[in-house]
Amino acid sequence: MKGKKKKLWKVLGLVLLVLLVVFAGTAGVLIKTLVYPDPLVSGSGDTKIICVGDSLTFSQGVYGSRKTESFPAVLAELMGDDYQVVNYGLPNRTLLSTGNMPYTNETFAKTSLEEDADIVIIMLGSNDSKPVNWDADRFLKEYTAFVKNYQNMDSGPEVYVMLPTQLFTEPKNDGDGRNDTLGSEVIPAVRKVAERTGAGLIDLYSLSAGHPEWFADGAHPNAEGNRAVAEEIARVLKAN
Repeated sequence: MKGKKKKLWKVLGLVLLVLLVVFAGTAGVLIKTLVYPDPLVSGSGDTKIICVGDSLTFSQGVYGSRKTESFPAVLAELMGDDYQVVNYGLPNRTLLSTGNMPYTNETFAKTSLEEDADIVIIMLGSNDSKPVNWDADRFLKEYTAFVKNYQNMDSGPEVYVMLPTQLFTEPKNDGDGRNDTLGSEVIPAVRKVAERTGAGLIDLYSLSAGHPEWFADGAHPNAEGNRAVAEEIARVLKAN
């Protein structure tokens, strides 16, 4: 009897070990996919658009259906067969080099600059608005340099900066005034960057005003919100 119990415990231990390995592997894949994803490519046309940004560009609000419902994927659909759209969004990243997760520290910052892009769309600043990150003077200086790096790409792309979408988070989750900083400081700074660099400007801040239903969690657009964003981008691109 003791031998059978001992054997049973060994089997159960082995099963538990296998389950732990599987769980750890799955968790590792999920973390890598979320924190260090591969660029998501939509469409196969000759005209290439690259979208650079944080979780708004990554489209975290539709994490399970990014291939079809992220705004870059919807943009590819709206622009048609002649276009390819590459999603270089990374969750939680900041424009500021002094932020908690600077975009410029990531491989995407280098590989996106090596793309043979015709159009570059940049949206950063939402995470910079957090009190732990915000530095107004540095933001303006570093964002200006960031945009110029893309304007100086060998492919000579058209570069657009986007005003981030609004935040509809509850006061307790506001990050000690993040909503106020976004509207009163980040948005004017991004406008100034567009003026200084001559980059095109796409205003998603005004577009999203009064539309909390477009957001999965108050901060990240859901499928409806991403489609509205993509439609506005497509409208601007087709008009220019």
